[in-house]
Amino acid sequence: MVGVRENHARLRYLLLGGCGSGMSALAEILTDANHILTGMDQSISAACQPPFLPHADVEWLPWSETLSSSVDADVCVFSPAVGRRSPLVQQAVARGIQVQSLHECLVNVYKARQQLCVAGTHGKSTTTAMLSWVLESCGRAPGCFIGGRQIATQRSGQLGQGQHVVLESCEFNRSFLTFSPAVGVLTGIERDHFDCFPNQDDEDAAFVEFAQRISSDGVLIYRSDCRRSRAVARSAACRTASFSLDSSGIDWNVSETKLDAAGSHFQLQPRGRRSLTVTLSVPGRHNIANAVAAIAAAAEVGVAPEEAAAALAGFRGVHRRFERRGVYHGMVLVDDYAHHPTAVRETLRTARQVFPNQRIVAVFEPHQVVRTRSLFLEFAEALQMADEVLLLPVFAAREHVARRECCRLSGDLVRQLNERGTRAFLFAGIDQILSRIDYSGKPSDVLLTMGAGRTNLIHDELNRRLQRHSVA
Repeated sequence: MVGVRENHARLRYLLLGGCGSGMSALAEILTDANHILTGMDQSISAACQPPFLPHADVEWLPWSETLSSSVDADVCVFSPAVGRRSPLVQQAVARGIQVQSLHECLVNVYKARQQLCVAGTHGKSTTTAMLSWVLESCGRAPGCFIGGRQIATQRSGQLGQGQHVVLESCEFNRSFLTFSPAVGVLTGIERDHFDCFPNQDDEDAAFVEFAQRISSDGVLIYRSDCRRSRAVARSAACRTASFSLDSSGIDWNVSETKLDAAGSHFQLQPRGRRSLTVTLSVPGRHNIANAVAAIAAAAEVGVAPEEAAAALAGFRGVHRRFERRGVYHGMVLVDDYAHHPTAVRETLRTARQVFPNQRIVAVFEPHQVVRTRSLFLEFAEALQMADEVLLLPVFAAREHVARRECCRLSGDLVRQLNERGTRAFLFAGIDQILSRIDYSGKPSDVLLTMGAGRTNLIHDELNRRLQRHSVA
């Protein structure tokens, strides 16, 4: 077994972009390892406090383009959003501070561990969380790095004491090519991250390289009803194992699926083993696929499918993944991270399954202009599944785009939806959305927010209003 501190000296880390989901997870891991952490993020100011991370001990500093002489660090870690070319990173280099990307830091922390890496366009965070949950429940004490916070543990990162680490492995900026998996999971591939991959061939090549980084005695677990995943699997030098929700004759076959408001139930038939019943408390067909991938990966490190299935019955999910946020004057509040047409469609489909007789009011903030333009018609088709759509301007994220272009593109999407017969409206910001909810929301409505930006803040404000009302 690997010791908690990995036999490293206690170091001083400077985390640039420390409020992001990945860096927050890293902060928890480094806190577990007893390192000293200082964090900086552009979102922190006198008016905006840093996030509360119950499992990370970070001294937060306000953002500055100049690295203060008072900052004393052995290692500077930068987030993908900050990037290696940041003036702060260059100043750290000039001062002789060791500089690492987020993923380079993870590799250094976990260099003695066996890496279980979860990649793919959709379901990475939930599948990583499920696999980590299974291994933890079965006494394996894994490390983990997850792009979302688990509801049960309130953690997204953990050093762990066991020989395995479960790593969410994102293709953005090809960062997943930093890892060297013993077990690789590929949940499926669709066009995304248009700013990183100019065409599908370039994107496929990155996933092929990921598969080829798996150790020769390792395994790639892939979704066989995805054509692009099948092509990647054919390129792998390691053993492969397939799973699917729609096919037979594969290694992990699903049948007798039942979906309801409480979750899902299905039969899982592993090749060469007896069939077993799996029950999940997280709803949605997509979560069945996530669970099968997690069970298959756990089996590769010695966890029996029956043990894994029993553990998953207690899995409560990940924040911002169809997360129930409460009830506001009778309206059910649900938040999801969906920002790709497929994820939007699956989230709305799940809402229809969980709330079959209720009006679904979807609030959507498109994420990135290039993604919204490239998948414009797909977004319109997916959003049609809602009864009413409240659109915010595109959240440009790392793009340098004028706000008027963000508004224009969302306005085009509103017009497209109305032409298709779906009531849709454009709002300038969250305050206007909140006013609309108070003005026209019905007690029987489901308010479903979707997006990778700030839509979760709507629920924060609605719950604050309820608290103020209850105190008054």
